Amino acid sequence: MDSEKNYENLVAYRVIAQFYDKLMGGNKYPGWKDLIADVVEKYNIAKGTCLDIACGTGNISKLLIELGFKVVGLDISSEMVSIATQKFPEEQFVCADSRNFNLGDHSKSITLAVSFYDSLNYLLSDDDMLQAFKSVNRNLPVGTIFLFDMNPTDHIETAQKFKPRVFEEAEFYSIFRFGGEGRFWTLDIDLFLKNGECYRLIKERHVERGYNKEDIVPMLERAGFNLLEVREEHKTYEDGKKHLSRLYFIAQKA
Repeated sequence: MDSEKNYENLVAYRVIAQFYDKLMGGNKYPGWKDLIADVVEKYNIAKGTCLDIACGTGNISKLLIELGFKVVGLDISSEMVSIATQKFPEEQFVCADSRNFNLGDHSKSITLAVSFYDSLNYLLSDDDMLQAFKSVNRNLPVGTIFLFDMNPTDHIETAQKFKPRVFEEAEFYSIFRFGGEGRFWTLDIDLFLKNGECYRLIKERHVERGYNKEDIVPMLERAGFNLLEVREEHKTYEDGKKHLSRLYFIAQKA
């Protein structure tokens, strides 16, 4: 499959937003906090305001606050933004599309921009990704560091074959089913909400596209960023083999 037209994310994180924190594991966050802290120290980044792109329910925002930043978070899901606002009412959260947003006066105080948990992989075409990079660039002061992660195609192609997973909580249980082909990874979530003696079924499909370094670097440059470094994360998957599981890009607005 070579076209993004076969997939879309129109219903992603609508109903499931309220269960996101329980559905998605929190084991990655300590490592991401260490990564952010290391980048802040290495590049001597001032503790001003951090732009948290695709902020979701605010879990990365929490790390940024703990590291001494104020936060401006944006997400295309109004449901996710509402939850983040409830968690951190003193921060600023905006419902906006990463491909086209304008933070106005908030941009002036930004000293760092981040996006984590493969959020940018939800952009399924080169054009969408380029537009997002350009939009981020427009909202940053010159010299600002942009740190983000990306699921590469090695991860995507291996994750397509993951076995179904079942998660159970007091008020619901869920089934994660994986699929897709080529660069595209589909995650079908069946969520069974407890309602007395019965359950109500909610279904959502999430789609990611894999991007490699050679895909991302030219787009960053076209959008007005200089690449500073790319860090790699490797993990052993269900097949017993070690794979390139995640890329971390560190770029700077030219």
